[in-house]
Amino acid sequence: MGQIDRSSDRRLTERRVTPRIGVEIWAEELCGADVYFHRVTNLSRDGFFIEKKLPFQVGQTVNIRLDLPGSESKLDARSRVVNNYHDGYANLRGAGFQFTDMDVHTRRGIEAYIDQTHRKK
Repeated sequence: MGQIDRSSDRRLTERRVTPRIGVEIWAEELCGADVYFHRVTNLSRDGFFIEKKLPFQVGQTVNIRLDLPGSESKLDARSRVVNNYHDGYANLRGAGFQFTDMDVHTRRGIEAYIDQTHRKK
């Protein structure tokens, strides 16, 4: 079974409000002049999950740029790390993020992508 490292996160119950969808998209972490590429494997209107071997710091704020298929441009948002996840059986590590700030264009782009993906299933 997967284990969620909640040592720095006081939330012990699930707080996800909106459904998430499985995706295979790239995200850019913007850190000053540096850009780090990450693989996003699920997305919701409220947040996303990045697969990554090294953990993020819970509570860390990250500027992210999503490259959603069908979007005319990349979508920028601020997000906060809410947990680190490690599933030893599946050799999966990563972090869950919650969106904290985005403009209307980004919000609409994420919502349209999620709605379009849901219709295809």
